[in-house]
Amino acid sequence: MNKMERFLKASRGEKVDTPPVGSWIHFGSALWQPRLVADVHLQFLKDYDWDYIKVMDDYRFPTVGNIGEAKTAEDLKVVGSPDLKYDNFDRQVEVLRLIRDDAPGVPIVDTVFSPFQTVIRTIGDSAVELLRANPEVAKEVLNNVAQRLIEFLKSTEGLSDGIHFSVNGASADWHGWGVTEAEFNEWIAPYDKAVLEAAEGRVRIMHVHGYDLTEQWVDDYPVEVMSWSHNQSHPTLAEVAQGGKFVPMGGLDEVGCLYWAPSKVRENVLASRRETGDKIIVAPGCTVHSDTPPAVLRELVTAARLPL
Repeated sequence: MNKMERFLKASRGEKVDTPPVGSWIHFGSALWQPRLVADVHLQFLKDYDWDYIKVMDDYRFPTVGNIGEAKTAEDLKVVGSPDLKYDNFDRQVEVLRLIRDDAPGVPIVDTVFSPFQTVIRTIGDSAVELLRANPEVAKEVLNNVAQRLIEFLKSTEGLSDGIHFSVNGASADWHGWGVTEAEFNEWIAPYDKAVLEAAEGRVRIMHVHGYDLTEQWVDDYPVEVMSWSHNQSHPTLAEVAQGGKFVPMGGLDEVGCLYWAPSKVRENVLASRRETGDKIIVAPGCTVHSDTPPAVLRELVTAARLPL
């Protein structure tokens, strides 16, 4: 199989020759020009021969008046305004175009952060309590951000084969920001789903961020693939694989592997493949540390392609 066939079939839970394998790192590229961002991704692809490229999106949303911190409920409204020029989107589109031109036939998975997480990434975690205390403002702001993300997805049609959609709020650790089930259902899930529905036709990967997940909160999300830190949190890979709703994405402990010998990487990946009956997209549970040894990443590829 070629890389595109392997990735698309695996994302549907169909039998493939070997499960597709990939990995990603935050390159710290928020201030880089698109050509440099694309070149770093392309070099990462060349170095490890990944089956798909997960393109990082470290560009930040602009805000009205360049406000960088929310101190009042009114401050929240600086994020997602339809009146702003979203040059962050323009730059990411150019990154995707350059990668598509230089790596034809390789599946491209673009990174999209949920509306809730986008607000936090843009104006800081002080936004969480303001959203909680002002639910009507929360709905307005998150809807605005969702609409901007939907517009972005329209501009990337033909440039990405999938999206890696990062969800915050469905975990009991600090990554969940103390969100309750009622809050999640009221002003997180509806806007997440709106963005995901706009990506229909692409492979939609839901990355549920954090540990101690409440996976039931996202079990009706319109996605094909589920990614999470399965070495640190429930559910198990087997539970997701056997549940039949989502194809699991995982296989490598992104936390422990920083100090592992290659043999331990192989053991971790092969165990994950066996656990899912090889119906898996091989990847770390979340972003690997930027200092992860090349030997670890090379072994990740080798272990994904070994016969079981």
